[in-house]
Amino acid sequence: MRRGGVLLACLALCGFALWPVLRFAPAAAQQPAELNVEVVGDGDPLTVGDPIVIRVEVRHAEDARVELDSAMTELGPLDAALPELEAVEPGLTVVVWRTAAFQVGVFEFQLPPIAIVRGEQRQSLAAPHQRVEIVSSLASEAVEPRPLTPPQELEGGSGFAFWIAALLAVAAGFLLARVLGVRARRRGGRAQTQSAQTHSPPPLPELAAGANAAEFCAALAAAVRAHLAHQYQIPAQSLTSSELPLQLAAAGAPAAAVQRVRTLLRECDAATFADHTPPSARLDGYRQLAAAIIDEPAIADTIADHAPAQHAEGS
Repeated sequence: MRRGGVLLACLALCGFALWPVLRFAPAAAQQPAELNVEVVGDGDPLTVGDPIVIRVEVRHAEDARVELDSAMTELGPLDAALPELEAVEPGLTVVVWRTAAFQVGVFEFQLPPIAIVRGEQRQSLAAPHQRVEIVSSLASEAVEPRPLTPPQELEGGSGFAFWIAALLAVAAGFLLARVLGVRARRRGGRAQTQSAQTHSPPPLPELAAGANAAEFCAALAAAVRAHLAHQYQIPAQSLTSSELPLQLAAAGAPAAAVQRVRTLLRECDAATFADHTPPSARLDGYRQLAAAIIDEPAIADTIADHAPAQHAEGS
């Protein structure tokens, strides 16, 4: 009896000692960590210079936490970025990298491993290779003016023919007087119109082999600033790189154009003032972005030039 009692006491002590392990081991097995990676851009497809967000959802046990190296992450062809951690809810953490690309092509890159820490246990998860396609930010198709809506035929009875003829005669006289007045005003403002039509965007610097990155980026930013000053009638040359995008937005520039200007000025300032020397492929991406900034307002001008002619034809 004494031996049996001792044996039972030993089994009870072993069970008590192993209880935490037996309790938490099934939970860990039932809640394996998972990664869900999403690459998001402002548009589809991803274009040179536009912001790109890499979002990783990490699902894990509720009593675990996510740890990640806070240093800048190298993302292959994309800009290196600092990871941001956000605990959305127990068992769900989101890791975000905000970046951009300045090369054209199809690329693959690997995200750094993500650590799941639960008590004394540490699990490292690796996300699968990510594949991105970056296309040129230059417009590939010309914007065609929208066709005019054909005039609709008037419907009415034959008893109103006389009044219709009379109204048409009055309208013809009014239209003739208006045309003569328009011609007089056009003669007075012809010099200003010809000046606006002869304006051409400033030429962008060419990227020659062995070109000085700081000088190239300074000339690129100066050309873009000169164009924006004329296009939106703002003092673009005297505004800082932070003030210019705000002034563009206030002047009615499209949001995409404002974002591209902000990105280009940030990159050019880094090369001009921060002793940063980008590779030639990246400099070519800067030039592409500058050309897209200059081409976008030019398309808006073309549509605006067609508007008076369409209005005159409709009237």
